[in-house]
Amino acid sequence: MHLADQRSAKATEPVLRYLPGSTIKLEQLVGEMDKERHRPTRSRTFSRYGLLGTDLGYSFEHKGRTYFLFGDTIGRWPGVLHTVATTDATDPEPGVRLDFLMVRGRPLTVEPTGITLGAFETPIGGISLGGHMYVVVRTNHSKDWSTDRGVLIKFIPPAKFQKLRTISRSPAGGFITQSLHVQPKPFPGLPLGAPFVIIWGTAKYRKSDAYLMVVPAAHFESGQGTQYFAGMDAAGKPTWSARESDARPIVKNGTLGDLSVTWCKDLNLWLMTYDRRLPAPEGIAFSYSRTPWGPWSEPQVLFTIPDGAKFIHHPRSIPPDGLAGPVIGKPKKDWATEHGGAYAPYVVERFTKAVGSELNLCYCLSTWNPYVVVLMRSRFEIQ
Repeated sequence: MHLADQRSAKATEPVLRYLPGSTIKLEQLVGEMDKERHRPTRSRTFSRYGLLGTDLGYSFEHKGRTYFLFGDTIGRWPGVLHTVATTDATDPEPGVRLDFLMVRGRPLTVEPTGITLGAFETPIGGISLGGHMYVVVRTNHSKDWSTDRGVLIKFIPPAKFQKLRTISRSPAGGFITQSLHVQPKPFPGLPLGAPFVIIWGTAKYRKSDAYLMVVPAAHFESGQGTQYFAGMDAAGKPTWSARESDARPIVKNGTLGDLSVTWCKDLNLWLMTYDRRLPAPEGIAFSYSRTPWGPWSEPQVLFTIPDGAKFIHHPRSIPPDGLAGPVIGKPKKDWATEHGGAYAPYVVERFTKAVGSELNLCYCLSTWNPYVVVLMRSRFEIQ
């Protein structure tokens, strides 16, 4: 692209401005009762599936439906972890009902042969490619995150999960948590081998920057031809390397955890949401870019812990907020003293749309206490 063309493109690039106070909870997606509103959830996951609470909720499209990958799931079924749900809803405003996949009368659990999935070992991404579904799981967890791996799994319905390969491993790996997307259009600056599966990642949880790699779609299962973004050259063009050790951050922060990158076809922009701890207060941030590597816009804060007072438990709330529990791994007597949180802001791409001069960004959000996932919406002015 010539310099004049670059200037013209930049001049017409939309600017997104978060509308302060526009972030709202649309509904609680999992659990039997909405803890804040004191009424049954639309999905009624306990009476229908025996599932009381869960977190995460990474979503991807496959054959006209949205699939959700959940983390550790608690409820009636002992040992049930990492469940999968779907919906055919296209508009979140009337409400979203999740239907969990079941096998022999029990919720389907992501259980690849030969891979452990315990605490902090969860599905961290998914994608539909060539008519097949793929899931990335984080496994081999250690307390200091020195042994964790991101492993690619092929999901063969109704219940088979086939291990394919390790994508990234600690301590040097930058893709222990991931967000994946099929390349939606040509991007000048990508290496040879397109079309790609584009993968953004973070390393040690909540102590990381964000990184980028691309995998030729034709070789996604083997990983042959993978290239890592290695920074910009003197002419302002992206450089690439076949070595993960050469990967350079696309977003610098040092406290990133979960991230979600989706494509907004209405605006021809990549949208990134992520949880971070700095700058305080910790919360959910948003950036956007024309290209997978950036430059990414200055972050805009969509949500902080104080904002969640209506649906996230605070032990010292006066009067008591009535939001405590369930909490995974904690006895019921300790639920009232466990502070809630806000993490895993996973955007639902089909719900995110530009309408006139506004962008509606819809995303799942985990709240820890209560241990549920809620559907959120934040609004932006398109300038």
